[in-house]
Amino acid sequence: MELFGFGPHLMIDGYNANPDRLRDAELVRQVLDELPEEMGMTKVLPPFVYSYGPNGEDGVTGVVIIAESHIAVHTFPKKAFLSIDIFSCKAFDMAKALTYLAERFEIGRYETYMINRGKEFPKDPELARKIVLGEREYLEARLSVFPSGSNG
Repeated sequence: MELFGFGPHLMIDGYNANPDRLRDAELVRQVLDELPEEMGMTKVLPPFVYSYGPNGEDGVTGVVIIAESHIAVHTFPKKAFLSIDIFSCKAFDMAKALTYLAERFEIGRYETYMINRGKEFPKDPELARKIVLGEREYLEARLSVFPSGSNG
């Protein structure tokens, strides 16, 4: 069981994607509507999607707020490029998410970046209590060594 870390943040840069799909605001809305359930996540609100330029010619941006965090999509049809962020406080099947997104947007090639957010975020309440108490003890000890007005 992992005790530390808030959760994974998967970032996807998609190249050579189908420009028609990238300007399709309804497709972006469908993806943001379906992906949370596909990933075992919980939508808090319906997706918000905005098209730039006539008929999404300059791109589409969308986001869905999930109980676990959020999923965001930004498309650039003229460059056949899109960027996607999936941030969750719980683990999810990244390969499944990539396959789903690559198929829906007909992505030719992609790069992924994954970071664990909040590496020191304790998921164990007892551990969190010990960390907070330890920080308080450290601060109290530091204040007794460096009294008020000292820049130690």
